[in-house]
Amino acid sequence: MEQQVVPELVGGALCLDVANSVDGRVLDVPLDYLTTYADLVDWALRAGGLSSAEAEALRARADADPDAASEELVRVRGLREAVFAMFYGHATDGVAGADHLTAVQESYTDALRHGRLEPGAAGLRWTWEPDLRLPRWLVAQSAIELATSGSLDRVKACASQDGCQYLFVDTSKNGSRRWCSMTDCGNQAKSKRLTARRRAVRTGAR
Repeated sequence: MEQQVVPELVGGALCLDVANSVDGRVLDVPLDYLTTYADLVDWALRAGGLSSAEAEALRARADADPDAASEELVRVRGLREAVFAMFYGHATDGVAGADHLTAVQESYTDALRHGRLEPGAAGLRWTWEPDLRLPRWLVAQSAIELATSGSLDRVKACASQDGCQYLFVDTSKNGSRRWCSMTDCGNQAKSKRLTARRRAVRTGAR
């Protein structure tokens, strides 16, 4: 069986990287990279949301209670869609739906209810025991922090005309970044512009 190619993480924040775990949202059948709880753990680990030890503990818990893990995956995917809609709506229309804000807030409130405030290397930080809900809590925390940190207007949707709706934090100095990735959508756009210019030159030369 052909191995699935794992896409580049371009979000710049855990919540956006998880929101981008659906590829081709404009298609009739989008590609969802989170089909199992193990996929979720691997994705969150790669995005920097989980440590290797936390990921290992979550995999063990999921193996011990697969039904609970499957149920939690459904909840995470629901939060993922709320996070995507919230940031995509703000990036494209300047507004986020109230239902999506409420969904993110509810998961964040749940996270705070189960977390502990402890000293960390850079000050106080929220910590949680290994729990199947941990990825969902971390995504909600990331979304709230991004939305309230003053960086909300830096969250953009890829400008590709091919339907890429990946979200990312624009960290460029002048806020001019347009593509989720220059190696992917950016290069495709450049190639299309070059083709269009060449076509126009050929047409004008006739």
